[in-house]
Amino acid sequence: MYYANNIVKELKKSHQIILFGTGLVAFEVANCLMERPYRLPIDGFMVSKKENQPEQIMGIPVYDFASAQGVIDKDVTIVISTMEKHLRSIQVALEKHGYQNIISMTFESDLWSFIQGNTYREKCLVQNLPYRTLEEELEKSFEICDTCTKKIHVYTVRSHMDKPLLENLSQFSWEIPIQAGAALTEQKICTIRDDMGENISYKNRKYCELTALYWIWKNDCADYIGLCHYRRHFELDEKILKRLASSDIDVVLTLPILNFSSVREVYRHDHIEDDWDKMLEAIRVLSPVYMPEAIEIQNGNYYYGYNMFIARKKIFDDYCTWLFPILEYCEKKCEEKADRYQERYIGFLAERLLTIYMKHHESNLKIVHGKKHFVKS
Repeated sequence: MYYANNIVKELKKSHQIILFGTGLVAFEVANCLMERPYRLPIDGFMVSKKENQPEQIMGIPVYDFASAQGVIDKDVTIVISTMEKHLRSIQVALEKHGYQNIISMTFESDLWSFIQGNTYREKCLVQNLPYRTLEEELEKSFEICDTCTKKIHVYTVRSHMDKPLLENLSQFSWEIPIQAGAALTEQKICTIRDDMGENISYKNRKYCELTALYWIWKNDCADYIGLCHYRRHFELDEKILKRLASSDIDVVLTLPILNFSSVREVYRHDHIEDDWDKMLEAIRVLSPVYMPEAIEIQNGNYYYGYNMFIARKKIFDDYCTWLFPILEYCEKKCEEKADRYQERYIGFLAERLLTIYMKHHESNLKIVHGKKHFVKS
């Protein structure tokens, strides 16, 4: 099952495809669209002004609004390939210059997630590797069992600094809200908070949603346990959860994020490379049997983002038992960060560690991929 078929059909009908953006997102969108299963030609990259911009990317010309005149038709398909925060201003600028056929494939968008999922699935099929989706697995034979008593608890991480959202989230009412970083504020926004009982809530600025993960590990005994975010949710409902509880599925992961040229290279671009080396050192010292997977993931093109997953309790516990000592090692070895964004490095490293752990265990676990919905703020 491939996602976003209608959009892909629209792209294939386009006589020209132009990606708006010249940053990492645009580079990765181009790599995906030009590979299987799409094999779409990219006719150019576009920016508002070419000042300090490259002449070409991947041998493909870069235009701005001025140089595009007479070269790029107004009915061309423009794919916005940037970070989410730039979307509205780019849409306004494109419409002002007469471009109307616009598709948003920004970093957090559901569409970009689907496009990456399709590309990764195709890679697995070509290499004869297993690839399963939650929808397809549950369609096979797992009906709702009225007598099933297994519990599934999926927590949604909240913070007192959350931004207002633009959507009604009542469809996610089955999630359990948990306040992360509760020890760092007097504002109490959830009944369940990560500063209750045994906790590491005070580490939230570095650990992000992992302080909530730690609390869940120490305090929840449901048969399946999961984690998502106030703006990032698994596309599930109570019917699907009941079928999951009756299934033989061990782990649900999000659709993977694809990195070009490699996972390590993109981490180096976005974060601090020495932190990556300290993570590898931690694995080498504490869990050397995971080193082959760590090297494979760093040199490969995918990882599972956002520290989002649902797993059987036994697997959840084993993962956390493995994960937190590695993170503590990194915390001791890595330098302090003045930048608030880079201070979240423990959370960033954990996304890649989740991938390494699941890669190591993929032969003895039934792992499936579930769709993620990103809520705009």
